[in-house]
Amino acid sequence: KKKIEPNLLYTSKKSGQTGGGHAHGHAASAFFGAKPVARSVEDPFAGMMAKSKNKKNDDDVFFGKKKTNGSSSSESAIESAMGTLLDAEQQEKALKTDLLDLMDYLKRGNDIVELRRRGSMIDELVVQARCYQSHSHPNIEKYYTVLERIHTLQERVQALSHLLSNESLQLFPDFLCKKAALKTLGYLDENEAVAVKGRVACEVNTCESLIVTEMVFEGILNELEPTEIVAALSSLVYQQKSDDDEFDVEIPETLLNCCQRMKTIAMNLGQLQKEHGLDVDPIDYTESSLKFGLVHVVYEWAIGVPFSEITQLTTAQEGSIVRCITRLDELCREVRNCARVVGNPTLYRKMEAASTSIKRDIVFAASLYVS
Repeated sequence: KKKIEPNLLYTSKKSGQTGGGHAHGHAASAFFGAKPVARSVEDPFAGMMAKSKNKKNDDDVFFGKKKTNGSSSSESAIESAMGTLLDAEQQEKALKTDLLDLMDYLKRGNDIVELRRRGSMIDELVVQARCYQSHSHPNIEKYYTVLERIHTLQERVQALSHLLSNESLQLFPDFLCKKAALKTLGYLDENEAVAVKGRVACEVNTCESLIVTEMVFEGILNELEPTEIVAALSSLVYQQKSDDDEFDVEIPETLLNCCQRMKTIAMNLGQLQKEHGLDVDPIDYTESSLKFGLVHVVYEWAIGVPFSEITQLTTAQEGSIVRCITRLDELCREVRNCARVVGNPTLYRKMEAASTSIKRDIVFAASLYVS
């Protein structure tokens, strides 16, 4: 190594410079005017800048546009670069250099396992590439451009097809699970047509239709009196949580048994939905569907107890009681329609009597706000 003096890199611009300065200027000119040493191997990157500048012209040719006059020079530069790369590839084949095995440097971890797998895939692809002759074709770039365009269009077609299919719907898996559960319960037949139980369930919109339908088909309501029916159905329309779930001792035994059977039906329905893949907990499903806080209140109201007295039986607000009884009248009409679809005249007459027993007094008085 030899140190280069700084004064060799700069020349004086003054006209009266000395001979030594002239010598230095001559040395500097020689330093900057020296020709580069000729390379024994052609520069593999020659013409790559021209390729990037004229890439738009090549794309125009591919998509059917007219090519400019200056594209011939870029094509020659690209061919020169490709020839250099192909020559280098032939030399690499002749040397038969072994690939660096990175597997020896990997020890543990999930990422390491994935890296090992991908490294093995790369090794296999390199071995296959060395056996192929098609990549040595002089028009390799043109063919690769066409192939890349084909794969891009195929991926776009697949993405659009997925968006148009049912798999792209977020709730579609839940729909399939619910349909399978309905077929198991008998609401749909083998051809996925609506069965009789399905038509009965369509009549109920006020509360959980599955529980009401199962109660109608099991004949639970046929054994009760109209006053007891409205008391049992109040557990389906009352929404607020209450500490009055313990039944009063004055409630008839048949009504208590009906409430227990309703819990069993709700628990079985929740378990069946869970078995078919739905995110439903049987206990939570039962507690959210059935609330027995006003069963004894509605029963007392149905047998004729004044409103001022039934408000003393619970801690619920008067507005909640009125809203529950009002919705209960609508549910009675829906269950009456269910009895008509099934063909049960006894239940039909009982539901009419039950609706009449609760439609009285201040609960169904005309509102001062809307009348």
